[in-house]
Amino acid sequence: MELDVKRRSRLSVLFIMAFLLILNSHENAVCADSDNQSLVRIDRRVTIVPPGSLTRAMMSMIRHPDGAIYLNTQTGPLFKSTDNGQTWTPLVVGLTGVPANQTLHGLGVTRQGRLLLVHQTPGHNRKDKRLYGQDLFVSWSDDRGRTWVTSQTDFGRFPPGIPNMKFHEDGNRTFIEHPDGTLMFTTTIVAGEDYKSKYPPKSPPQPPNYEYGGQPQDLFGDIIFRSTDGGETWGDPTRVYTDLNPHESALAIDPQDASRILEFARIQRLVRPSEDAEEMMRRTGNPKPYYKQAALFESTDGGRNFRVLPGGLTDWYGHRGSILWTRDNTVVLTHNAGSNDSRVLARISRDGGHTWVAGSEHATPFMSKSTRFVLAPSHSFTTPTVELAPNQFLTVYCVEKFAVKGVFWHLD
Repeated sequence: MELDVKRRSRLSVLFIMAFLLILNSHENAVCADSDNQSLVRIDRRVTIVPPGSLTRAMMSMIRHPDGAIYLNTQTGPLFKSTDNGQTWTPLVVGLTGVPANQTLHGLGVTRQGRLLLVHQTPGHNRKDKRLYGQDLFVSWSDDRGRTWVTSQTDFGRFPPGIPNMKFHEDGNRTFIEHPDGTLMFTTTIVAGEDYKSKYPPKSPPQPPNYEYGGQPQDLFGDIIFRSTDGGETWGDPTRVYTDLNPHESALAIDPQDASRILEFARIQRLVRPSEDAEEMMRRTGNPKPYYKQAALFESTDGGRNFRVLPGGLTDWYGHRGSILWTRDNTVVLTHNAGSNDSRVLARISRDGGHTWVAGSEHATPFMSKSTRFVLAPSHSFTTPTVELAPNQFLTVYCVEKFAVKGVFWHLD
């Protein structure tokens, strides 16, 4: 009898240990859908915004030079953390000289600590939930968000080709800063209702314009704006690879070579009559002759010209991405997993995007072939990341009823 009790006791201990091991391995197993379980480790999660507070959450997030983290929730206040993301305080943005009810979009910070914020007046179409507007502002704050000064730049002067246009400010807008102080950010232009009425889209799509008619440069897509005075005025626009209509984009600049810039953007357009639909679907893996995913673009001339990197497309519906480029040359991409799969995926490069982690001891030059690390379950909208310490990160994501959560993770 005593032997049976001891045996049962040992079996109970072994069962508990096995159960704990399964729990621990499950948390780390969710980090990859390949045989590599060792690189990304989930540490903990935190709720930043409770459910019911927001109505949309295409978020952006930055780390201030003083160590504070600022999160832009788009349809709510900013949130600020001074303890590495453990606790968060709402920060109401007070803007003057602009229409009320501004929608907050891209968030940035300069090396000197000036906060930058892109915002606009929502569109008037109640059926359009994407918050298009026909104005665009950049405000800046030198007192950590307590007061803001709004740029009076007339953005309507700059975008070429569309006389009646709107700004599609619905994405993870990021600011980058060149060593000489030049600031850059992207916005997307789309045709306004009057222009679309004058040049309706044709079916099947016909040249010279495949979206709205008119001129080739009228395709919607990203424009980079620049500022050489700390964000007080903006101009010098350039288009970003209009062929694939990039939008919902994020920029990152090489910490070792300022002429090299990466943009991670959603792309979306139909295959054109002159293109081979079957070849496009074979090459991309898309189930339809349609681009609707994310692409990694590279510029080697400071953002004047971009190209799609080989192997730079995600899976079908794998869009809404963000990008982080750390000082030690690690690049972190996050994006939706794909159609009917809205998990948060991370792709990791340890050498500035030249190769991507593809197994415990391997790398690939093709981002599309890299390991798909899973950071979070089903979510919506963008999932920006900041670095907390070398190889330690915080990624935020939006879940049901617009609750915002953060996942802390690290690289082994």
